[in-house]
Amino acid sequence: MKYLFVLSFILTASLTIAQDISKRPNRFIVNDKVDHLLDERAECYAKTKTSFKYYHIQLYNGQSINKARSVKADFQLKFPGEYIVIEWESPEFKVWAGEYETKLAADQALLKIRKSYSDAFIVNPKK
Repeated sequence: MKYLFVLSFILTASLTIAQDISKRPNRFIVNDKVDHLLDERAECYAKTKTSFKYYHIQLYNGQSINKARSVKADFQLKFPGEYIVIEWESPEFKVWAGEYETKLAADQALLKIRKSYSDAFIVNPKK
């Protein structure tokens, strides 16, 4: 009886393992509509200018809005026409300068900015 049970178990296991995989449905079928939607999404993101796609140079980080405003005003005098913004990330204000698409461009700008702001560094915020 014991041998019959083991033999039937082995026979059943071998039959379930030997099933043809090609007859199972493929769960990862991608059709043309999905490809089209992914292309549209990529195009939409390429047209949208949002801060998380850019590197910035952080000039100030602290709890004083007055200090953040003075850093921003000072930067605008030294580097006219450059992008600068004050961001609030609880519990601190951050002053970010520039919008650089590549790390190399941010590094080049940082070399110039560090002459006036020695504590400046590159950030790539994820929002």
